[in-house]
Formats: sequence, C-alpha cells, structure tokens
Amino acid sequence: MAGNDAPSPATFLLTRNAALDLRRIYTRSRREWGDDVADRYIADLYAAMGVAAATPEKGRLRQYCSAPFLMIPARQHFVIYDLMPQGIAVLTVQHQVRDIESLIAELTPALHAEVERLKRKA
Repeated sequence: MAGNDAPSPATFLLTRNAALDLRRIYTRSRREWGDDVADRYIADLYAAMGVAAATPEKGRLRQYCSAPFLMIPARQHFVIYDLMPQGIAVLTVQHQVRDIESLIAELTPALHAEVERLKRKA
C-alpha cells in the first residue's frame, strides 16, 4: 500500500439463502411495524454484517453454537457467516429464538457449497 492509500474496506457477500432471509425479515417487519421501522431494522442488520466483515474474529465468541461457521448478534437476529479471502460470506440470518445449532447442522452441506461457489466467483 502506498503512503496515502486507504485500506480497502472489508467486504461481505450474501448467499442466496441470506438474501432471501433478509427479504423475508424486511417484508415481515414492514407488515407488522411499517416502512420506517423496517428500513431501520434492515439498516442495522447490514451494519452488523459490515462489522463482521471488518472484525470477523468477533464471530468466534459464539462459534460453539454455529460451528463450523461464525456468528454475531444483530438486533433480534444472528448473522451466520464464513471467512473468505476478501471478507466474509453471510450464509444466513436467523432469529435468535431459533435452534441455531440444529439449523446449522441441517444446512451445513448446502452452506459449504454456497461458500465455495462464492469463492470461485470472487
């Protein structure tokens, strides 16, 4: 990096599953609480994904629940992600009342395949 070059920001990529999760969360939030609340909630989820991309090690605090992946809280949800060379891949966004361990065990093969597909594209 040259003297005045700023470091490139960490990146997060969404899997199809994560994009669908966010769409469902936004739709439900809009229906139940209106546009303003839904917009703020989704913005907070995206901000949490940015934090995870910038400091991915934070997800290790809850890795006992999300192994082999990483996980951080984001409002009433968890962002579950995996590391990539240029940042993170957001695998799924799940409500905190869900049985995360069982969900991840069920989804692990599909999530690994999705991460590998994203790595090949990146």
